[in-house]
Amino acid sequence: MESNADGRDSLSCIARQHGQPVVSLLVDIGNNAGTAEKRTLGFLQNLECLQLPQYDRKATAGRVKVLRETIDATRDFQYLALSYTWHPSKHERKETGSYLVQERSSQEFTPSAVRNCALDRIFHYMRAINVDHLWIDQHSIIQNTDGCDDVTCVQHPACVQRREGFTVMDFVYKLSNHPVGLLARPIKSAWELKLLSNLLQGSLTTGDESDVRLSPKLKPRDAWMVVNLLRRITNDDWWRRGWIFQENYKAGTDMKLLIKHPKKLESLKRSWRRSFGSVDGELCILSVQFFEETTRLCLAFLRRIDNHQGPCVPPWMRKGKRMLQQILHRAGRYQYLLTRSQPMTPRIIADIDKKKITKPWDVLAIIANSCGYAVRFNAEKLRWSGASLSLAILAQCILNGEVLHNGGPPMSEAADLTVTKYLERALFSGFYRTSPKYSLTLNKSCRFIDASFSVSGIHTHGHVWKLGKIISTRDWPVQGAWVDFPHGKLELIQRRRLAYLAKWLEGEHHGDLADNIRNYLRRDYRCAGVSEGQMSFTERYMRAMAEEIADAIERGDPLALGCLYDTSNPGRYNPYMALFLQGDQDGCAGGVFAFTASRPEDASSDRFDTNDLDRHVSFQVAVEGRIWGQSWLVPTLRIRRWLPGMCFFKRIPREEVVFPWPSDLKGILA
Repeated sequence: MESNADGRDSLSCIARQHGQPVVSLLVDIGNNAGTAEKRTLGFLQNLECLQLPQYDRKATAGRVKVLRETIDATRDFQYLALSYTWHPSKHERKETGSYLVQERSSQEFTPSAVRNCALDRIFHYMRAINVDHLWIDQHSIIQNTDGCDDVTCVQHPACVQRREGFTVMDFVYKLSNHPVGLLARPIKSAWELKLLSNLLQGSLTTGDESDVRLSPKLKPRDAWMVVNLLRRITNDDWWRRGWIFQENYKAGTDMKLLIKHPKKLESLKRSWRRSFGSVDGELCILSVQFFEETTRLCLAFLRRIDNHQGPCVPPWMRKGKRMLQQILHRAGRYQYLLTRSQPMTPRIIADIDKKKITKPWDVLAIIANSCGYAVRFNAEKLRWSGASLSLAILAQCILNGEVLHNGGPPMSEAADLTVTKYLERALFSGFYRTSPKYSLTLNKSCRFIDASFSVSGIHTHGHVWKLGKIISTRDWPVQGAWVDFPHGKLELIQRRRLAYLAKWLEGEHHGDLADNIRNYLRRDYRCAGVSEGQMSFTERYMRAMAEEIADAIERGDPLALGCLYDTSNPGRYNPYMALFLQGDQDGCAGGVFAFTASRPEDASSDRFDTNDLDRHVSFQVAVEGRIWGQSWLVPTLRIRRWLPGMCFFKRIPREEVVFPWPSDLKGILA
């Protein structure tokens, strides 16, 4: 039986509908979901594109023929990946058929079903930027499967190619040097063009990410006109589609937005060439720049509204809060919308939840692609089994390592929340970063390794540490100690502080740990000239943790030494092999413990894209006891807080642990 989408239903409602507790339903989904087909790179290595026609359609009297050509997108990135809506906007003409596209398996040509105006615009843009190949899903992915409706069919080559195309479509946009979003709503007047220019030049706001304000030189009413223009632009259907969200998100900083304008604005537009480019008839805007300045303006207004109370708030401002939030869900930049302590996943899922998705179960693939999930469910199998789509989203998150905070106070309202709202509240959001530069990227990678679950909880693997000796750094010299090699990825003062830490440890007879820190400083020195992209995951992760330790020393915060903890033999001696920020001592009569795990992304296959991420966690935990794991008794842990630290060990296997389900989730019964 096919289940209905239940995205608006509460967790308790879903439990009642299915007659089982939520945890039991999650376990059933995990056991019965199956896995989606692997993301084969063969589709990308034989990427079907359209060649740029030799002639502009407007310069010919008849129809224009368009040839096909296959490229290897894993090597050749010089193609344009088009992001557009299949259905015409009210701002577009609907006519089709002026372009004749070569058929896939012959020299015959058939009229394209893509709007003439869309192909006119994109071919015109390609000529201007000197790009010869166009990837467009309506022609580059097989649409006609000769009447076969079986989405799992492996008998027909057309069905297999179509499915492979959809599974790696996000990578088409990520690999392209020229991803383009084709917006339908044009800029109509010089006034609108000036408003948009002011926005993109950053002249409407001041302040950094944490304190964005309207420019004092600007009248709020004038800035509000820009907000109204943004509302009209983002009402374009392009901003409302789930698959398009994925396309823009995966394209990243390369994505450009094309906005049409009348010929009379050409000379004025070129006076703002840096913001709009110089392609005739089109504004060429960097998507990331548009998102950033849009976010800054909307946040500045929201803060202004929140700071006003009572009748002094203008009516136009009172009515605008909902509109501002809607714009942020369509064109918000996470760098501004999330704090350093927050994960990205709940916001990504909340934004996708507000998009139009023709086939609701496609949301599993869209979320998996956007969040970098290696474990992907067989959506069709789940759909026909009658499973809950909302709980399938939650189960997919957990199996991909997303961390539910099981150590906080239970949420009394959890049963009344939708899965989207529950994830916003329940995913761990207490990450601690002293440096803002890596925050969101590192937070996105904070995931368990090889996660699975049972009725007992979430199973994963890592190392359990017991924190012992406390180091007071309050009276340490401000300038640290001498370092032989001042350069590295760390700042000089950070290297000097770590050098003093090593010297102190040596004096306290912790020579192995001191040597490990000195060896790390030597490795950091060797990375001085290495670009961020060339550094290994281990190098990037250790640098982030080293910065946390060095900054803690600057603040005079205490540090704690850690040794591996054998849960089966708690009294066994293990040497100190780690340094952590001091843990929270409250309620820890049996000792303070930490759980760490890290692993670089799985990129082991030349044939398949694993869609994995680097992973790492570092938590202070409470060790509650032991239960049966997959083969033996394993410790059960509850998260207390984020606990950065530097760990030094090699070839010590990870052990299985279980994080029990949050009590509020386990308490939602049928």
